Amino acid sequence: MMTASHLHQIDMEPSHPFTTMGLTRKNGVSPLRQPSASALCVSPLRQPSALWMSHSMTVHSIPGTKVLGIIPWPLLAVLGLLLTGTPASQADDHSRFPDKRVPELPTFRSLFGPNYSHAYLKHADQFPFRPTAQQFERVNAWWLAELSMLAYADGDGFIKRQLKAAGMHHVKRYASPEGSLHDTQVIVAHDAHTILVAFRGTEPDQWKDFLTDLNAHQTASASGGKVHSGFSSALQSVWNQMKPELDRLSSEGRRVWFTGHSLGAALAVLAAHQFGKPAGVYTFGSPRIGNSEFARKYAHPTYRVVNNTDFVTEVPPPLLYYHIGDLMYFDSDHHLTSGIAVSGLIKDRTRSQATAMMDRISQWAKLDLDTKPVKTVRDHAPILYAIHCWNELIRQHRSNENRTKGR
Repeated sequence: MMTASHLHQIDMEPSHPFTTMGLTRKNGVSPLRQPSASALCVSPLRQPSALWMSHSMTVHSIPGTKVLGIIPWPLLAVLGLLLTGTPASQADDHSRFPDKRVPELPTFRSLFGPNYSHAYLKHADQFPFRPTAQQFERVNAWWLAELSMLAYADGDGFIKRQLKAAGMHHVKRYASPEGSLHDTQVIVAHDAHTILVAFRGTEPDQWKDFLTDLNAHQTASASGGKVHSGFSSALQSVWNQMKPELDRLSSEGRRVWFTGHSLGAALAVLAAHQFGKPAGVYTFGSPRIGNSEFARKYAHPTYRVVNNTDFVTEVPPPLLYYHIGDLMYFDSDHHLTSGIAVSGLIKDRTRSQATAMMDRISQWAKLDLDTKPVKTVRDHAPILYAIHCWNELIRQHRSNENRTKGR
């Protein structure tokens, strides 16, 4: 076998094709023009001399030959292509930024419980948050999906270590006071330019969260319209604690971004609306939040990310409640689309549900009577949102690098 100290191993996990599945226009069929190379996060290029030396390697043995010596970069690229079918530079990129595998989620607890084994915001230095973004950005979606999942963790120490490693050295957590009917928790992290506010979603073993979700009658919003009473009350249980800090930090020129998953997504929307001047809001698996009047009066830049058949995005019932934000939909192939037509949404979800049902019947026929949550529940898992957002970002990154190399 050929070995090399400086040759990265090619990622062998299943991955999507290198072509980027971009967002679609409002009619749901035409792909958006991909952003320019300057607009994407591209790893700094090395100088040619450094590139030559860093990608040289000593070949100890090749089947059928005895070769010793130094192979320079151009020949290494040819060897990489011949041996793997993939250019060495592309293989190196896959090794540094691999697609993430969708994990097995065998229990309800594994879906929504705190995840302490996940490498939160790994590669954040290569893919920094964009606080001045004026439109949907995949890199911001990935950051905020990761932060929304991190909000489920217990203990300040773990959360602060993860965010410090990503460059967010100032972190505070706020929670509903003891004796409250709610168990709201929120992370507020900031650096010199950005404030990130992430609300925790419903925890599977926290009965107060379920009471918040079930308190679904409507209450008046101060700005007009009506909103879900449980969501509104849950936000108020922490708002007076965190609002002074948001005012202080934002007065120094920082932009405030709100995010959350599930119940946390609803709280993020209400908090952004109450704050009045958010830079943007990204929600993941959000339920419906308010009535039609509230939806009309809500005027903040908000992106509502939905993973395929996620059941929480279908409650509370329509007509009485409305969604907030532009729909960004992960389809059954885990590709992100924007402005998908209702007919296309129904078709894709039906196909996905039918496939999942056939797989389950096939398992049952083999007497494999597993108790894994059904697909509509699995699709709500915060880790799936984080994984799909990362893979979408990396597809964009690879597409951009390929275009840059082709010039």
